Amino acid sequence: MTTAADVIEVRLRQLGVERVYGLPFAGLRHVPVEDPDLAVLFADADGRIGHHDGSGRLGLAHVAGPILHLSSCPGGTAPLQTVGSLEEALDALVEPPGMGIPGTSALHLDFDLSAPAPEGVTAAAEPERQPVMLLDPSLAQLDLVIVVGPGVVRDHAVDDLHTVSRKAGAGVLNTWGAKGVERWDSPYHFGTAGLQERDFELAGVGDADVVIASGLDPDETPVESLGNWVVQEVPPSQLAALTQRWERTHRRPTRPPLYDTIASVVTPLYESDAVPLTGARASLHLTGALPDRGIVVADPGPAGFWIARTLPTSFPGSVCVPATRVDGFAAAAAVVCALEGRPCFAVSDQGEAGGPQGATAAVLELAEGLGLDVALQLWGERGSLRDSNGHVELLTESLEGTGVRVHEVPVDVQATSELERVAGPLRAWA
Repeated sequence: MTTAADVIEVRLRQLGVERVYGLPFAGLRHVPVEDPDLAVLFADADGRIGHHDGSGRLGLAHVAGPILHLSSCPGGTAPLQTVGSLEEALDALVEPPGMGIPGTSALHLDFDLSAPAPEGVTAAAEPERQPVMLLDPSLAQLDLVIVVGPGVVRDHAVDDLHTVSRKAGAGVLNTWGAKGVERWDSPYHFGTAGLQERDFELAGVGDADVVIASGLDPDETPVESLGNWVVQEVPPSQLAALTQRWERTHRRPTRPPLYDTIASVVTPLYESDAVPLTGARASLHLTGALPDRGIVVADPGPAGFWIARTLPTSFPGSVCVPATRVDGFAAAAAVVCALEGRPCFAVSDQGEAGGPQGATAAVLELAEGLGLDVALQLWGERGSLRDSNGHVELLTESLEGTGVRVHEVPVDVQATSELERVAGPLRAWA
């Protein structure tokens, strides 16, 4: 007999749900988490890191009610939506928030989940249709800049982004949630923006004739923060169509001051062998040691800033620092990766007391109870390394070790004065 819960499970799997945290649900892999707040944190982290290529999915927590918390936004909240039938539940799951731009929904299932499902039951609602946008070929001579956020990665639109940028000869500026859409050394890569007050000014966004914005997360980069009156917002799925009628231009974009300005500060930091490590050198080590399909996850804060600002990326989905501060995200994301056998480097900040605290400590305790192999680095003043190579060795140990391990690593995460001198005060998590 196919039950209502079975039908919902099929739809949840289509949304990328691979496991359920908290209470069991239908045939999904169950990760038992007694604390509902922790179950929600795991679901948020699961959805936010997405698949190994960065494409989007939703994480699921099932808590008493019964309530389904579906999310890809750490700390995300949503009005509780009560659904009174299987059909209403399927309608609510037609296009839930969070598959592209990080978001959250919460459903109260006010009907019998064990009841037989009607044969052939489907949703009555349909996905919203959007008109296709085309840019007139006469715009080909204008100065275009493309600004993209995590929705472009999560919506499988990176190849389409490359198509339009090459055809238009336009540079690509990514928020930190979309790092890796262009290789760090690509001539089309204009830099990572949104972390400091002058980023968009130095990137020339205000001087561009037209700004194409796609997949922006408003918690990261509200459109109004771009500083240009002529901004065309384009859904990631429509990027390739924008220049469909254009002949390919053979010009290459000229990088704005942002790229070289940031590089002038961080290049010496990459090359420094000093201990405590510079934030840039520690981030560089993460990239160099990261295996295929691996991911670097970090809690927002001083350590997360350095990773978001300086981690060199060649592939989308290889780094995740959320837009909003949520205690325990990095540890929870590391647990998710352990559950699916995905290599992960997790980083957080050292607190005043030694070792992990709060939700991070609770997550690691649960990981230990589940017998998972999880490693977390805490960056800050404490820790002992004989030299910078000691950090590389520690990262190798993180990948090969077993059980739950926490390492305090001496990293000068507060040394941001030179970056602030050239690009303004820190904007993210300030």
